[in-house]
Amino acid sequence: MTLAVAAVALMAAAQPVQVASTRVLVDSCAYFPQLSADGNWLLYSTTEASVLSLKNLNTGAVTTVADQGLPGFDARFGTDGKVYYVTQQLGKGNLVYRAAHVYDPATGRSRQVLKPQHGPVYVLPASKGLAIVGESSHFVTDKSTGLYAYTRQSQLYVVGNQGQCLTSPAGECAGYLWASVSPGGTMVAFEAAGKGLYVTDLAGNVLHRLPSASMPVWLDDAHIIAMTNTNFGAQRDKGTFIYITSLDGRQVQPLTDPEEHAVQPMVVGNRMVYVADGGQVKEVTLRWQRSDNAPSGAQPQWTPVPKSNRSDAVRVFINPGHGGHDSNDRPTPYYCHATGEQTAYYESDSNFKKGLALKEILESKGYEVEISRYDNKTEDDLDLFEISALANHSGADMFLAIHSNATGIERKLNFPLALYRGWSGEPCVAGSDSIARCIMRHLEGNHTTVWTHPSRIYGDWTFYPNWGYKTGLGVLRYNKLPGMLSEGSFHDYLAERRRLNNDDFCWLEGWNFSVAIDEYFGRKGTCATGVVAGRVIDLNADSPYPGYKFGLDYCPARNGVTLYLEDAGGERLVSTMTDGLDNGIYLLRDVKPGRYRVLCDADQDDRAVQYRDIYVRPNATTYCNFSY
Repeated sequence: MTLAVAAVALMAAAQPVQVASTRVLVDSCAYFPQLSADGNWLLYSTTEASVLSLKNLNTGAVTTVADQGLPGFDARFGTDGKVYYVTQQLGKGNLVYRAAHVYDPATGRSRQVLKPQHGPVYVLPASKGLAIVGESSHFVTDKSTGLYAYTRQSQLYVVGNQGQCLTSPAGECAGYLWASVSPGGTMVAFEAAGKGLYVTDLAGNVLHRLPSASMPVWLDDAHIIAMTNTNFGAQRDKGTFIYITSLDGRQVQPLTDPEEHAVQPMVVGNRMVYVADGGQVKEVTLRWQRSDNAPSGAQPQWTPVPKSNRSDAVRVFINPGHGGHDSNDRPTPYYCHATGEQTAYYESDSNFKKGLALKEILESKGYEVEISRYDNKTEDDLDLFEISALANHSGADMFLAIHSNATGIERKLNFPLALYRGWSGEPCVAGSDSIARCIMRHLEGNHTTVWTHPSRIYGDWTFYPNWGYKTGLGVLRYNKLPGMLSEGSFHDYLAERRRLNNDDFCWLEGWNFSVAIDEYFGRKGTCATGVVAGRVIDLNADSPYPGYKFGLDYCPARNGVTLYLEDAGGERLVSTMTDGLDNGIYLLRDVKPGRYRVLCDADQDDRAVQYRDIYVRPNATTYCNFSY
């Protein structure tokens, strides 16, 4: 749910906060700003997290804290005035290892405080000091850190000196984000993806639920500042603004003009810093009647903090593009000759089928998988910035956004396309180009479709030069994971759109993703069975598909054809059937390695049964097409 500007105007009559002054701290290209407690230092990052900078606001001097290992986005000031940040590097098997460091502005030196470890590493503000939380080790700046909160997937952790409390106040969703303890130490605020902003007591009981908002921060025990979800991160999108809300949502007041496209708020005392359009960092001084009346709430049931929850399994974050049959889903129906009716096609449907198939396949192969949506409703169409935040927060080793493409031109094409963050040949995140090559190679090997051109791989800055310098794809813009966006094929190529409406065809793309991912991570023997796939077309019938002359796509697909798999002794093991949506696709899963015969029974028009002898290999696809 997005907070509408009109609604804000109606509810802002009370104006609980006044903006007393505003000043510009950095002119451009600065993101994720953090202000020191004394207000003398500003910490900020580049868009790609490649450089972490520190500015002395008294002298104007700028120092590079770190420029290796993507140190940006997650950095914070400790109460000791030092800077704590996380770096990452590719290790054995292309796993991502993250380490934590501290930088002392007084000496200009950094040292490692948390050794490289697999999985997520969070830098968290605490009521006393600061905590750095990893799965295999932790670090705290003070012996008594007080309280701090963090999230993993759909779980909220509240940690104190007495132990930890684990709850799921908002139920299951794509994940929780941006958890923080209130100044009075009695409440926790966090965002549940696609559900809204939650405020709970320390025991996880929901006290308030507000509309969806990104990066919520406490102003005091009665107010939260956040930025609206207006598809922040989408290219050339304007209108995002920062607002303040009472916990019950009855008083809501905008703090920035929508024309500023203000994002990434951070509050210290009565000062708020944020990022305006173009990466300009501004600081505003706020005046309001402070409220310190923090409710007591239920006390948590503390349990000991486990020493290690380490997992060496490869982790993948999947983003099935779009969500819900909404305007950005680009609905493109087509006429189905088998049914004589218009058939709906929504990209969000096929993206979701591919993503869910990939998740299930990878989990069966021993991967740990997170996914950005579990359904295809409007509320599942998450903000692009939120998707990037979920991916970064997951501690995954790889990010994959799943889409199909449309040319928007009269001449229709069909080929797989890979886009990663950066210039072509110069990915911002190491490993992204290798992932793209693996995936394109396996998608291009799909012989149930017809490719009009070879696969293509680009950096998104190169592919979209008209969007502006280093603009690129929103879902990759703040994403620190090795990864890419896949345009698996072109759905405005009519023959491909018919295939994308077939569940087995979508599952096959998910399967091909999984085999490519196995290759990238050097994992062999992850699946003991193989897949048999193909299409059935009619070479002799007149084509009902005008204008499509690539390969055999001018031929009618055969609907309702039964296919059998026989073993070497002629015993029929399993059967399947092509659907009635003019695509002719069939698929046989979980086939043990060995020699088989596939029979295609199209005797409804008295033609002979066709057969092919095949050999099935583990963790591979055997293609077997039939033409009549």
